[in-house]
Amino acid sequence: MHSILIIDDEEAVLRALGRLFNREYQVEQHSDPLTAVESMKVNDFDLVISDIRMPNMDGFAVLKHFKKHQPNAGRILVSGYADIEDCQNAVHDGLAHMIVSKPWDNFELKSVVKLVLENSELKKKNKVLLTQLKA
Repeated sequence: MHSILIIDDEEAVLRALGRLFNREYQVEQHSDPLTAVESMKVNDFDLVISDIRMPNMDGFAVLKHFKKHQPNAGRILVSGYADIEDCQNAVHDGLAHMIVSKPWDNFELKSVVKLVLENSELKKKNKVLLTQLKA
């Protein structure tokens, strides 16, 4: 079962995302990005879904930490206030794999999550195969 880390400072958003994904995935949720960063240092996740604008740390910084600790995992930013240029840069620079606007469509978000997870799984398998080839 894939594991998803969800970070959003709005409790209602956390609950909604948890309800959307907890039947198909193992879900860990944090309203404070600092505790989420600590968790990602010791727990493996297949995907992180983070809000962009939060107190203490924005979503871009969260994804930088996540990319450092779990580079092959999927990374999705969710925001209602998204600065288009910053979001485009995050995708272009490989920081985020996808940007989703609030409010989201449940079917579309589930489809995006599935695609990002599949892509991450392929990256992990590719890494294993490359390691085996080099051995």
